[in-house]
Amino acid sequence: MRQTLAVFILATSIMSFAVGPRSVLASENQVITLPVRDADFAAVQSCALDENPACRQCANHGSSNISLMNYSILHHALQKGGVTMPLRPVPSPNSERSRVMVADGSADIKSDWAFNIENNDAVLKTAPIILAGELEKGLYGHRGINDLSAGSAIEDAKDLRGVSIRNWRLDWQVMEDLTPKSLISAPTVKQMFALIDLRRADFTLLEFSSEPDMGREIDGIRLVPFTGVKVSLPESQHFMVSRKLPHADEIVDAVSRGIKILREEGFIRRCLVNSGMINQRVEGWRTLNQTMPPVDKASLTVPSN
Repeated sequence: MRQTLAVFILATSIMSFAVGPRSVLASENQVITLPVRDADFAAVQSCALDENPACRQCANHGSSNISLMNYSILHHALQKGGVTMPLRPVPSPNSERSRVMVADGSADIKSDWAFNIENNDAVLKTAPIILAGELEKGLYGHRGINDLSAGSAIEDAKDLRGVSIRNWRLDWQVMEDLTPKSLISAPTVKQMFALIDLRRADFTLLEFSSEPDMGREIDGIRLVPFTGVKVSLPESQHFMVSRKLPHADEIVDAVSRGIKILREEGFIRRCLVNSGMINQRVEGWRTLNQTMPPVDKASLTVPSN
């Protein structure tokens, strides 16, 4: 009898040790906060409060709310990883402020490029949500200059004048690698569009839209992609987790498990396609920077987009 009791106690102890971290994650009376930019906050908060899971399924094709996509992926990754603490969005003015919030512990988790996480001792990094090279952008210009290459894709950007925002460090790096005839920095997206409209620049890099012509418009200025060519972003995106979050290491492991499951199930791919971050209509287009070396992370020294 005593031997049987001893075996039972030992087995119970082993089981408690094995499931201990996950039990802690499931029983903590706390929430996990996700900073969301002000422009997207209302939509994400509405989804977070909605008991109908439809808004978290990435099922709506053509939705361009990237913040809602990131919320949906994180929500499911936490659940798949065994974390039952609720996920709550909190407002933030921009990505740079969100990064600071996670670092100082006033928010818990956000999505970010790997180079922003690896050089920050205040945060941890999950498995990749988006793989290096998985995201693509088009070379967007005024419809007039695009018509010049109608019927045949441009060979490269060496004869074109580029414009971007220097603080968008990964875009800027890709633009430099394309070696355009000139490259200027604009202070805002609106001014970037205006410079192209004024013919002071020929193109910039933008995500493909779900519009029939894949165009993007700001203040009545419409830019369309140059036919047949695109670029890939040679960097991965992950979730950045604050070290000040209780059980941060366990949560990183849990989210990473969840991300692996979501990718195997096709959920992440569906989110990227339906949000427009991957546009299947350009699958056959030539990638201009396909043979370029990986991004030089040491050169990425300014705030990113």
